[in-house]
Amino acid sequence: MSLPDIIKARKLAELRTVATAMIEDRMHLVEGTRKINRLRFEIDEPGHEVFNAIIAFEDDTEAFPIGKLRAEYEPNHLKRLDDKMNKLIDDCKPDILAACQEILRTFPKGGEV
Repeated sequence: MSLPDIIKARKLAELRTVATAMIEDRMHLVEGTRKINRLRFEIDEPGHEVFNAIIAFEDDTEAFPIGKLRAEYEPNHLKRLDDKMNKLIDDCKPDILAACQEILRTFPKGGEV
């Protein structure tokens, strides 16, 4: 197996890990969609239709801070952003989780595409 193939296999494994963690509610949906959106380029599948719901959701949530960035926001402003983010998550969660299931079917563990 060539080095590019090894790297792609590792990125595919990471993609499956992120999708699984989102399905199992072990990863925040905004964090997960941001990771998947990055990984779709790293596996050389940026335009694959399986990512459409992920791309749309990430576009809608790009203004919401996650992780360490949250500490830089004024608490009242952060609360307003969180309220908007949580409403969007509630509305989109079924579609995002369905996309994660489809990612697992499209990119199975053996690496076959």
